[in-house]
Amino acid sequence: MIKVLIQSRDNFFTMPGGDTVQILKTKENLEKLGIHVDISLELEPDLTDYDLVHLTNITRIHETFIQAKNAIRQNKKIALSTIFWPMTDFEKRGQKGLRKIISKLLSIDNIERLKVLLRLLKGNTKWNSASKALLTTGYTKMQRFVIDNTNIFLPNAYLEMAKLNDTFGLNKDNFIVVPNAIDDEVARKYLSLPNNPDFEKFRDAVICVGRIETRKNQLALIKALEDTDYKVVLVGQVSDNFKSYFEEIRKYLDKNDRYTYIEKLDNERLYDLFKVCRVSALPSWLDTPGLVSIEAAVMGCNLAVSSIGTTTEYFEDEAFYCLPDDLSSIKEAVDNAFNKEKNNKLQNKIFAEYTWKKAAEKTLEAYQQIL
Repeated sequence: MIKVLIQSRDNFFTMPGGDTVQILKTKENLEKLGIHVDISLELEPDLTDYDLVHLTNITRIHETFIQAKNAIRQNKKIALSTIFWPMTDFEKRGQKGLRKIISKLLSIDNIERLKVLLRLLKGNTKWNSASKALLTTGYTKMQRFVIDNTNIFLPNAYLEMAKLNDTFGLNKDNFIVVPNAIDDEVARKYLSLPNNPDFEKFRDAVICVGRIETRKNQLALIKALEDTDYKVVLVGQVSDNFKSYFEEIRKYLDKNDRYTYIEKLDNERLYDLFKVCRVSALPSWLDTPGLVSIEAAVMGCNLAVSSIGTTTEYFEDEAFYCLPDDLSSIKEAVDNAFNKEKNNKLQNKIFAEYTWKKAAEKTLEAYQQIL
């Protein structure tokens, strides 16, 4: 039996995101294929009992860097779910206030150093070998180290791998695309059930699901739709360090009775909510392509999504695309999605290609290539 340790960020459970769902569902479906899988948030665990380690992020790199060094020290092969798209546009154009000024003045390495210092001062991160490495080694050097020592890459799209190669001036071909996915059994279950009466008030709403933070760009969405008649539902916890961003959003929520905020909703109730909404809007600064967009689409929502990231590879001409810093572009994408006649083309594609079972099969194929 193959034994795998999947490693992730230290706030994996306390601040869940799309990567949390991706990793937990990958674990569940790999186990159905007979693979032993454990999850660890430690930086330097004992790897004696494992055949390989599966690392899961090179955007939030500092923990992955220490985890990779630990795997190399213990002579373990490394599979890497890249979860990658360059943050340059976001840092230069998407940040707010003082962060925006700093982002225009500093390099990405110094921006990341400053961010970890601020998190340390606020008590939102630990002083450990990972945060120390961010200050001393530097962001891009850590990314390059992990890339250079990865045995096989597991991007979520061909576009993602092409962007990684382009960004770092590489030509890596040791990769297998592992799709972001949905739980098809849960989706089919909720599609067959009557609508939840608790959510009937959100009939034909525009829904936006994701952690509340500048990268997800919820503020731009509600500004873009302020003078429309759309009901808008925001779902997501406020990320660490983004309380002031949420306060800006709160001002719009408080003065507009068409806007609703739900802090937390478990994944299956989210499927229920998607069923009654008309549009899922995700005008974020990057998504690869965003699990919630796949989940929303399979439940019948039309999509208005950012053009940055891998969205076009997944959704092709079945979604409407926007620029995250252009309010008129966001509104136009939502308008087009709202008025689009519904069809089953994207839903059928998702059920055929983007399931956790297929993702696990591709992941296992990658493991077998390096063992």
